[in-house]
Amino acid sequence: MPKIVKRKYLRSKLNTGQIAILEQLYKYRFASRIILADSLGIKANVTLYKKLEVLCKHGYIAKRFDKRLKLQGMPVAYYLTPNGWRKLHKLPNYDFIDQAFIKTTYADKRVGIDFVADTLNVHQHTKLLQKQYPELKIFTKRELSRYSYFPELAPDALLSLPSDDPNQPHRFFFDIIPDRTPRPTLFRRIKAYCDFFEGGWDDTDSKIPVILLVSEWGPAERSLQRQVARILRSEASDLQAYTTTTTAIEKVLKNKAIWTPVDETDELISLGEL
Repeated sequence: MPKIVKRKYLRSKLNTGQIAILEQLYKYRFASRIILADSLGIKANVTLYKKLEVLCKHGYIAKRFDKRLKLQGMPVAYYLTPNGWRKLHKLPNYDFIDQAFIKTTYADKRVGIDFVADTLNVHQHTKLLQKQYPELKIFTKRELSRYSYFPELAPDALLSLPSDDPNQPHRFFFDIIPDRTPRPTLFRRIKAYCDFFEGGWDDTDSKIPVILLVSEWGPAERSLQRQVARILRSEASDLQAYTTTTTAIEKVLKNKAIWTPVDETDELISLGEL
C-alpha cells in the first residue's frame, strides 16, 4: 500500500494572532520578536517564534538580519511581503492597500540595515512612552502617509494624548535623531516643519503639534538643543520643541519629567505637562 504523505499548508483564513502580527508590521514597517510580543501583550516565547516562522514559510512576512551586527544586539527584523500586503487588503479597513501602495513597500527588503535599526528604535521607544501613558495613541510614518495634511517629510510618529477637550487632544511630532545625523539633514527637517506649520496644518482645525526630538545620549542632546534653538530663531518660528534621550525614555516609568525645552535647557517637564 503506498505511503500517504500529508501536506503542510497554511489556512487561507488567518487566525486572530496571525492577523495581529501582520497589522503590527503594517504599522511599524519592521519589528523584532521581542517588540512584537510587547506590542501584542504576549510572551516572546517559542510559540510566537513558531507563528512567525509559519508566516515566513508561506510568504506573508520575511526577515532582515545582519550577522555583523548580532554582537551589537541587532535582532532579526520582520516585515511584510507583497503577499502579506495582499492578505491585509482583504481585511476590513485595509481597502486602501492597492498595487501602487504595495509597490512602495518593495524597498523594505533592500533598505540599509541602519534604517531598519532606526525603525526598531522608534517602535521600541514609542511603546515605552505608551506604557507611561496608556491612553497615548501612536500613529507611525507609514500610517501618516495616507493623509494629505501631513508634511511630505513626516515625523517618525505622531503621538496623541487626550486633553480636557475631547476634540483637541495634545499632539506631538516625535523624531529620534541618530547621532550620525548630518547637520544639514537636521536643518532641513526642522526648517520643513517651520515652513509646513505656516499654513499646512490649518485643514486640521487643531493646535500645532509640539516637536519632540530624541537623542541617543546626553552630549548629543545638548548639541541638538543648540542647533534646533538656532534654527527656530533664524526662522522666527513659534514652534515648541523639546528634547530627551533614549536612555531617559527607557527609565520613563520611574521619572516622567524627561523633556527639556530647547530654549530653557535647565527645565524638565513631563509629557502630560507639555
